[in-house]
Amino acid sequence: MYSFKRSGSVASRARAALLLAMLLGGSNAAVSQQPAAQPPAPPPAIAPGLQLLLSRIKPGQTLDRYLENLRIDFFRIDADADGKLTQRDVDHHEMMKVIQERANAILVVMRYDLDGDGAVTEDEIRRAMKYDLRSELAQAAVNLTGKPPAPTAEALAKQIESNVRSIMALDSDNDGKVVSSDAPKLFQRTPRSAAVSQYGESGRARQALTLDLQSKGEVTLADYQGAGEALFRRIDTDNDGTISQQELADYRQRPDSPDALVRNAAAVEAAQKRLNEQADAVRKKQEEAEAVRTACAMPAPSEKARIVLLSAYETDALSSVTLGSQDVVVHAGRVFVERGREPLYLVMATYNATIWQFSGAVERIERVVMTGSIAAPKISNALQRPLVGATGIAPERVSFLGRPDCIEYFSEVPSSSSLQAIAAVRNAIGKEPDVVAFKYSVNSFTVPSGKIDMPGDELQQPLFTKKPVGSDRAREAMYRFFRGGVVEIDPKTVVASAPAAAYEVLPAQAGLAQLLETGALTQNSSREYIIRQKIRFPPGLYGALSVTFLIMKGAPYPDGNPGHSCVVTEEAGERKGALCHR
Repeated sequence: MYSFKRSGSVASRARAALLLAMLLGGSNAAVSQQPAAQPPAPPPAIAPGLQLLLSRIKPGQTLDRYLENLRIDFFRIDADADGKLTQRDVDHHEMMKVIQERANAILVVMRYDLDGDGAVTEDEIRRAMKYDLRSELAQAAVNLTGKPPAPTAEALAKQIESNVRSIMALDSDNDGKVVSSDAPKLFQRTPRSAAVSQYGESGRARQALTLDLQSKGEVTLADYQGAGEALFRRIDTDNDGTISQQELADYRQRPDSPDALVRNAAAVEAAQKRLNEQADAVRKKQEEAEAVRTACAMPAPSEKARIVLLSAYETDALSSVTLGSQDVVVHAGRVFVERGREPLYLVMATYNATIWQFSGAVERIERVVMTGSIAAPKISNALQRPLVGATGIAPERVSFLGRPDCIEYFSEVPSSSSLQAIAAVRNAIGKEPDVVAFKYSVNSFTVPSGKIDMPGDELQQPLFTKKPVGSDRAREAMYRFFRGGVVEIDPKTVVASAPAAAYEVLPAQAGLAQLLETGALTQNSSREYIIRQKIRFPPGLYGALSVTFLIMKGAPYPDGNPGHSCVVTEEAGERKGALCHR
């Protein structure tokens, strides 16, 4: 069935050379005397079969010996012994490998079947493991060596229990016994990877099949040895029929050798990976830029609209309505619209979450674009809408920017923030602001004149209602921080970027005053707040607004967030909070 004839003629050598060129350059390689100019291409893919043939060449090896080794190698790869290598041989090797693994699994598991009943129990595994580890167990008990590397009794016990768990996990019917039909699952828990399958007889068969350059679906012994002879002669540069150490080393360094091609292919792959990563980074930046453009887009103003840009860090009043969460502090401010004929296009940027109350000639308002820096309780999140709202104006005339970083508040002109804000408006709508009004803290804006009422100013047309809550001392603390008090707002009238709802507990010192008024809180002489029943922490107790809470025994821990406040529990005596001082 098998035949071997050494190819020593000039013609055979030419065929061998052509075969090697095809292996190195691919099955579609062609010779051209005047190749057309083309851009550099990546190194040609190398047939894994050529790597297999190269691995069989050793220093000092003669051609006859090498071809004999290839013949023996071919016999081992030819699983069905039909004189040719096909996919059937790969499948046959794989099948035999699975059978061997199954047999090994049964052997590993059933060696613990001490009573020979065809089943393994936990007790049998422990007894057998103790027998196998009897020397180590004895050494651990007396510590004969006294050296740290000696296993401890605890470590050995863990090893035994780990083995028990591993084998008993194969018990398919949970009857406390593992039988031979359960054993193969021991090697099925971790699927074999593609990297593993390239080794062994099936892996070599796959490599050898890549020598089928004519797409016959098979590789004969003549094909296998012919490719080997071509490779051998290419390495044997002095044509003495023997491969020297230097010849093999020189060949492995050649740019067209399998080793070099593999190295070059790896370098090309690494370079391509870097290019892909760079392209992904560019694409990601483009997507992010597009997301920013979409989120920060503003409706186009009419030709006659007057553009007004308003900015403030905060207003001096609190809102009785929250936006999106009970744990966010929402301020309240007002915008008075003066009479006139020009339509107004307002862009409003604040730091704190704010509800603006519009009054006056609101029919002049063509569009209000609102934004802020707070998108969630006490944080700025570029992926969420800013928490802002308005009353007294139709919903269809109000727009909310999609990100807090579209336009940042500013309280000085010129400043980096103001320059960026003005440029953002100009880029978004194509027009420069006609009026820019700004202050750190305000009561109200008047538009389009840009007049600002600041904290302490007497309002000509007051909109704020200072809600009388809590004791005189509590109200005094509230007005010290929020001179405008609390503005009563109907949640149903609010047009906002998040759902509007009445506060369960008002923010900051207003909430403390509210809880004192209802009796849910009391104070001691040190002005610490005593909790004896279920409450909710007022939102916004950060920095100078933080206080000390004492939770008495039996009182549940409050809902909400205490901010920087110090919380002391009577039951555990614990002190929690950023500003707790012992």
